[in-house]
Amino acid sequence: MKLYRENIIPSSNILVVKEEHFTVNEFPLHFHPEYELILILNGSGKRFVGNNIAEFSSGDLCFFGPNLPHTYSNKHIAGPRDIHQIVVQFNEDFLGKGFFDKAPFKPIRALLDKSIRGFTFTGETLQEVTRMIRAMVEMDETAVVIQLLSVLYTLAKSAEFELLSSRGFSSKSDRAESERMGRVMDYILRNFREEIPLNVIASVACLSPEAFCRYFKKYTRKTFSEFLIEVRIGHACKLLQQQLLGVNQISMQSGFNNISYFNRKFKSMTKKTPVEYQKMFAAGRLPEAYV
Repeated sequence: MKLYRENIIPSSNILVVKEEHFTVNEFPLHFHPEYELILILNGSGKRFVGNNIAEFSSGDLCFFGPNLPHTYSNKHIAGPRDIHQIVVQFNEDFLGKGFFDKAPFKPIRALLDKSIRGFTFTGETLQEVTRMIRAMVEMDETAVVIQLLSVLYTLAKSAEFELLSSRGFSSKSDRAESERMGRVMDYILRNFREEIPLNVIASVACLSPEAFCRYFKKYTRKTFSEFLIEVRIGHACKLLQQQLLGVNQISMQSGFNNISYFNRKFKSMTKKTPVEYQKMFAAGRLPEAYV
């Protein structure tokens, strides 16, 4: 993944609201000076924000501040890769310079300041803001501006959020590190079905194996082997949902050469055996966290 700067709002617009349907393996790792809300209506994969890496699925809502490197990837997902999303993008001063520095808007000012780390939202906040963002697609420009203020105020008041990138991450100084990690993730997501020797993945990052282990753990808060297993198990879950292959075949196609090891790791992550997972998914009884 090569990191690049994106210019997204024409000079004639104060903000942009767009609903998009497309099939994609990967959104390029990028940053831009605008604030951005992304609501995933349908789709799943991995989300990369600064030095945070996590799964995303339908209903995912994120808010990114200016120049925060981010991307979405579903190249490791089996089956359909359709994405349906609504994106809202706006500049710092879309209502005039210093607008959010005024006293009535201090809660929104604090939200904007913290967004340099990236947010994801859950619970009632997610449900309410999802309805509000969906409605924006059909509104005229004046109504969109008023609705966006309501969205930002709702997010600013909420305690149902997670800050994504770590406190020490700097969107300016760490862009080179984001691009390095982008290369690493790109290699993992292309090759997770095969054995990935530590010295090989370390060379992708231009580091020694020892330095790479420290670097990867610091950046992702997981060891390389933990992350690789998560990717493989995530792929296996999608194959199990399709119900086209047996467990042995799914194990092999997900990068596991030992069925016993696969079963053990699968149950450790999902609290279900592969067969239990498949049956519960078919019956519609699988908790959303496991889908």
